[in-house]
Amino acid sequence: MQYDEQSTALTEAERETRKKQKREAKALKRALRERQKLENKMRLDKRPDVRMSALLDIRKAEDGGNFTVQQVHAGGGNNGNRVLECEGKNKDERSESVGDGIHSKKMKIGEGEGHQEVISLMDRSLSKFSLSLLGQRPSLISIIELDVSHNRLSELPGLSALKNLVSLNICRNEFRSLPNELVHLPLLSRLNASRNELRPSADFLVLLTQPPLPSLGVIDLTFNKKIFTKSMSDLLTAALPTAAVYITVTSPPPKGAYEGDSPGERDPTLLRSQLEPYTTLQLRQRLVNTFGHKSHSMYGSPPEGRAEVMMSLLKKYEKLGPRKLVRSLGVAVPNPIIDIVRKELEAWSDRYDKFQERPMIKASKYMILRSPTEAEEKMIKLGSRRAHSAIRKYQQNLSLWGAAKAAMTTVDKDFAEAFTGLAVTKNFVGSPHIDTTNIGPFYGMSIGDFDDGTGGVQVELDPLTICEVNTKNRLGRIDGRFPHWVSPYSREKERYSLIFYLTEGTISPKIAAVFGDILEPGL
Repeated sequence: MQYDEQSTALTEAERETRKKQKREAKALKRALRERQKLENKMRLDKRPDVRMSALLDIRKAEDGGNFTVQQVHAGGGNNGNRVLECEGKNKDERSESVGDGIHSKKMKIGEGEGHQEVISLMDRSLSKFSLSLLGQRPSLISIIELDVSHNRLSELPGLSALKNLVSLNICRNEFRSLPNELVHLPLLSRLNASRNELRPSADFLVLLTQPPLPSLGVIDLTFNKKIFTKSMSDLLTAALPTAAVYITVTSPPPKGAYEGDSPGERDPTLLRSQLEPYTTLQLRQRLVNTFGHKSHSMYGSPPEGRAEVMMSLLKKYEKLGPRKLVRSLGVAVPNPIIDIVRKELEAWSDRYDKFQERPMIKASKYMILRSPTEAEEKMIKLGSRRAHSAIRKYQQNLSLWGAAKAAMTTVDKDFAEAFTGLAVTKNFVGSPHIDTTNIGPFYGMSIGDFDDGTGGVQVELDPLTICEVNTKNRLGRIDGRFPHWVSPYSREKERYSLIFYLTEGTISPKIAAVFGDILEPGL
């Protein structure tokens, strides 16, 4: 009987032990889940205050609750420095602020004790960096986060001294390459290098991938104009399997970013087609300046992509209705000269069965003639075969160039001597675009049997107004650095055009889209 009582007592003790073990196992699982959540926030969250709060909570758990976080917030002032306010067991363990933008708290670093510090040198107009900017301290190993964003830096000399750096923010600077000393930062988990001038050079790829930075969890390369392809995104994602890689991919364009692959594929009567030549930044500025949309903060999360911006803009325009259409008349060219030019254009068309030098533009024939001066300059500078080809093409079409120059002389003698390029086209259709290489306004003239009042050059006068310039047997002056296109005309008719433009010399400021009297509707 005594044995049975002892056996029962042992069984109950075992049960209590098992229950305790289960409770401890559950508590451990909860703790691990919570820690994983905090680590994810620290590595992946874009908000600095959230990352720092997570880091402090992790240290709190490791230190057995030696301090509690009272507040972690983005501080005021022009610099936007982060401020940490912590409460420990005594006043000696409180977080302290040392200098401007330097904050610390007690923690264990390596084998000894030190301070965990967050350094912010954001928005200081810095063009050079040195370790002296980090303030006087016995050691630099206490610094775990460095923010030098919104400056004019291109180098970070001495960066390798920050052995315990976990987060580095160089956003909105002038870096053309990543700092080579990144390879000496074994704990670096987060790198924000967005909005710089980085290039996908061999050194850039070797630095990031051979071997990969051991602790890198997040790398932000968004809005670097030279790092924009999906192939680069795929390469880095494969080479850095444990890191989240962010790149603004514009090639190929993401779904919804553009409608049609080229200007020639877009319907010029549609508002969206007329807006497509603008960059995403220009579209975003129009939302703000024309429609009073809230401006995007440089210090916040990344802005919306092109597709979202375009949709927002189209909705704003939809509420206003169609844009206003006004007209302008070019200067008439004398009929005898028009006849000569037309004969030269027809002879040019007969000489070239198929001649399309700009396939992105919709035209049955398109040819660029360079002035001898421009072609010779290119040949002297580059010694290129293209320069020799340009000279030969000019010589083959010398009479056409002479007839076009004669027409221009009747309207603007100075421009007749100055223009460096002549675009010759047949049946040019629509194709909203911007002339990115022009240094000033161009002159346009069209000739053919297409109906009067059609086939003019339409150009955006302002965000709410389109101007159609009548160029039939006339020379109209237009700034092609504004979006422009050819208005509809009967495809059964024939339309030749000549565009006189400048690509060499002094750049003229963008003053107006159209030069000449503007006629209101009905006139």
